[in-house]
Amino acid sequence: MSSPLDRYRLIEHLIVPDQSSAYWRGYDLTLDREVLIRTLVAADPRAAALREAARSSAMIEDRRLIRVLDVIEVPATQTQPALIAVINEWVQGHTLAQIMESRQWQPLDVDQAVGIVWEVAQALHRAHELRIRHGRLMPTSVVMTDAAEVRIVGMSIDAVLLGAPHEDLIRSDVDALGGLLYFLLTGKSPFFATTVSTPDDPDEIPAAPRHGDYLASASDVRADVPGPLDVLIGRSMIEMKRPRGTAKIRNVDEFLTELTKIRDHVDPVAIARDSNVFISWGLRAVIGLAIVAGIGISVVAYRQLFVGTGTEQRQAAVAATPTPSPSFSLSTLPAQILPITSIISFDPFGDDNGDGNTDGISGRERDALAKNAVDASKTTSWKSAKYNSADADGKGGVGLVLDLGSPQSIASITVKFGEVGAPIRASVANTMAANPDQWTNVANAPAGKNRVTLRSPRVVTGQYVLLWFPKLPPSVQNPDKHQVRVSNVIVRGQQ
Repeated sequence: MSSPLDRYRLIEHLIVPDQSSAYWRGYDLTLDREVLIRTLVAADPRAAALREAARSSAMIEDRRLIRVLDVIEVPATQTQPALIAVINEWVQGHTLAQIMESRQWQPLDVDQAVGIVWEVAQALHRAHELRIRHGRLMPTSVVMTDAAEVRIVGMSIDAVLLGAPHEDLIRSDVDALGGLLYFLLTGKSPFFATTVSTPDDPDEIPAAPRHGDYLASASDVRADVPGPLDVLIGRSMIEMKRPRGTAKIRNVDEFLTELTKIRDHVDPVAIARDSNVFISWGLRAVIGLAIVAGIGISVVAYRQLFVGTGTEQRQAAVAATPTPSPSFSLSTLPAQILPITSIISFDPFGDDNGDGNTDGISGRERDALAKNAVDASKTTSWKSAKYNSADADGKGGVGLVLDLGSPQSIASITVKFGEVGAPIRASVANTMAANPDQWTNVANAPAGKNRVTLRSPRVVTGQYVLLWFPKLPPSVQNPDKHQVRVSNVIVRGQQ
């Protein structure tokens, strides 16, 4: 019996807010395009609200708001309950959280911050005119495309599936607009804790400082924040002490009016004038918009900030010959961290004994330090030797091999670099081959990110995981030399 979802191929699990819902990156085989798919068990108490949220958000005609393409009722089978699936368009771009991370949390110029938030506020204003709210606007709900367009994901839907921070959704949207301004102007996040951390590194995004029960003002964090912006943020945010002689902003229309006055005195064409600024911020790997859903995950902190597997991997996944769609069974979602029984360095093309021959897999590329890559400490790392050239002086790379103890179904591999991120190729095997090209590839990622999570569009199984670094970045301490450092590796498996 065919399913309404047969036209979609599931490529990647994105987030798992709870046992009843899931977010996926998918591929529409009929229209030949990627999509974002949200699913919810039809018997869940949120089901009616999800249907209404999807229906209402589809009514808004504003390009800045990511479109709902379809709402599908999926019949129950012997292995899974009936589901509701909401299909959204997929947009290539970078979330505000990713942009700020790429800048090492350094604030934006005032004109850039105002220009971005003005676009968001204008889009929300049009939605509010139709009595439609976002309800869970976060730094990861806003994406800058490579053409410098502002796009917003999760209108109404994320608040249903992931929960709204405030019962009053109008108040929630106003608070979030002020929070986005604060975040972009200061590099500090005023959003509640579970939306500014990840399971792998809960302290990664710097939180806004507090003075007692209130958030510190933006000007306390960054002295050159213009006074009118400081006042607008204080009037907008619930956890901000209201400036003397002012009233709280009551709705998005008021916020937009005040921000427009400020924008007219800053630079109304800042984004158009400098459209490449976002692309140049170290985020050249094309990352799908479904990432943004990962930012809004629920208060139990399942949220993940996904880093893509690179343009080449995504294109390969899309171009591959279509295969039958995997089941939408929620029991197959990745959740567990796999134990690593041992780790060794991998230097198949090295010549440690100087006999003129390569040593195979027994090469010792700082092998004694390899354990530092899996010891869960933030202060230790494995580091390669230092080389004169990026290709490890002609060797073509170095790597690490992780032993999982027995063959495992691998869902994702997260690597955190000690310094500068390097190009990486993750592969698996049941026996260790001396040539890295003989391993089964999982995914690749380009240089640039301090932490990457690699996923395959298909299930891969193996006992050994190879992390291969074909090009080494310049050493931070000695830029004339090349070296890679890895401070942490986490392997997750299918349940």
